Order: sequence, then structure tokens, then C-alpha cells
Amino acid sequence: MEVKLARSNGRASKGQETQRQGRAAGPRLRPLRGGRAVPLWLQLKHALRDLASFDLRPGDRIPTEAELGAHYGLSRITVRQAVTSLVEEGLLHRHQGRGTFVRARRPDAPLSDPGHFLATAFDRDPDADIRLHAAETVPCPDWVAERLGIVAGAPVHKLRRLLHRAGAPVAIRTSFVPAALAPDLLSAPLDEPTHLLLERVFGLPAQEAQERLEVIGADAWRAGLLGVPEHAPLVLTERVALDAAGRGLECARTYYRADAFSFTRTLRRGELRSIRPRG
Repeated sequence: MEVKLARSNGRASKGQETQRQGRAAGPRLRPLRGGRAVPLWLQLKHALRDLASFDLRPGDRIPTEAELGAHYGLSRITVRQAVTSLVEEGLLHRHQGRGTFVRARRPDAPLSDPGHFLATAFDRDPDADIRLHAAETVPCPDWVAERLGIVAGAPVHKLRRLLHRAGAPVAIRTSFVPAALAPDLLSAPLDEPTHLLLERVFGLPAQEAQERLEVIGADAWRAGLLGVPEHAPLVLTERVALDAAGRGLECARTYYRADAFSFTRTLRRGELRSIRPRG
């Protein structure tokens, strides 16, 4: 398949005509690059990423797997591997029976919020609703005990909430709070973020927090909750909030669908601190 954009001669009317012709003919497929050292599926993935990022708009359809295979001389398996990788990253999405399309831009999710230093995209998404999925008191798992600085097996309150957007789940948050600090937590109204509940009802304001972020593949259980394929990419944030005395108030893990969020942070001079590596 040979698809090329028509050239413009610079005049406005011709430019509009060129744009119409280019859309009718389809996008100009970019050449593979990288040489023999780079697998063919990865070369195609890079070419399709450039195509979707620079030549197409959200909602535009990319060529079919058969068209891509014919144009580049690649097998259907190789083409599918490249396309599937971009679908899993959230750049493309498939519509059964219609084709593969450029996904709409993910809404920005600030990593920090001026309203409260612990507020996140989970708490501040204006187009979403948060639903309590489970609330119970359980023995503290070893990994949570290590982060909160308490004895493994000590009672902790475990809260799990789901963030829904347009009726579909897009994030999961599981919080652990030492029961010794807030014995009646599960009897309090649980329709607000845990850090605000601890601060307002129990007089336990957080003074600082340690947070890390990584990308993981969804296991079967989380994939089921979020309605995504197993191994689909999730952005995991793990946060431990501490009070002024250094006590661990909350350990929270939030799993965001990578195809639903784009994370941003504003950096300003004067806000930076040196970070010492552990060990």
C-alpha cells in the first residue's frame, strides 16, 4: 500500500485542497529505522508511534494490519505485536469490527495539588465518582507493617475505593491505617479521602509523606476490577503519610489505568530538596 500526502504549492485554496486530498489518501506511513539490531516489530512500533503522534489526530484510524503488512513486507504476527504494544501503552485503542484508532488525549492528573499536599488525581477528578468497595479491620501484612513502623499482625483498618469515570472504573486505592490511632475509623463517614478524615475527625494531620511511582502490569484480580486485559499497564503510586512525630498514619497504594491518566507536576525553584540514596 502506498499512501502519500499531496504537496501544497503554498496558496491558501490549494492548501485546503491538499489537506482534503491527504486525508482522503490516508496518512503517509513513515519508514522503518534502526537497522538489523532492532527487531522488526519494534521498528514498526516506532514508526506507528510517530504516525499517531505527528500525523494523525485523536479518533483517526490507522491502516489495518493487512495494509501495514503489505506496505512494509511484514508478517501479520509482527504487525500485530507492534500494534498491540501501542494499544497496551494507551496510545491506540481497538474497536471490534471497526479497526484501530488513535486514543483521545488522556486528561492531565497533577501529582500535587495546592489545596492539600496529599490531594491527588484520585481525590480531585471533577468528572469521576469514588465508591467504597470494601472496609474491614485485618491483621497488618508484613510489607505494610514495615512502611508504617508497626508490628506485623497488629490490627489495621483496610479501605478500598474505586474511582469511576463515565460509569467505568479507572483507578483503585487501598489504604491501611493503624487501628490503634483511629479505633472508630470504620464508623466514621467514609465518603471523603482518608487523609482528610484522619485530620478532621481524629485530629491526626499528616506532616509529610513519602511517595513512589512505577508502572506495573495488571494481575488478574486488578484487571477484573478495572475492566482491562491482564498485564495491561497500570501506574502504581505508593504513599506513606507521617505525622509530626514521625508516626505512620496511612499507607496507600493507588492503581491508575495507564490509558486513562497522564501525570504532570509543576517544578519551581526553591521547592527542591536533596535526596540521599538509601544504604
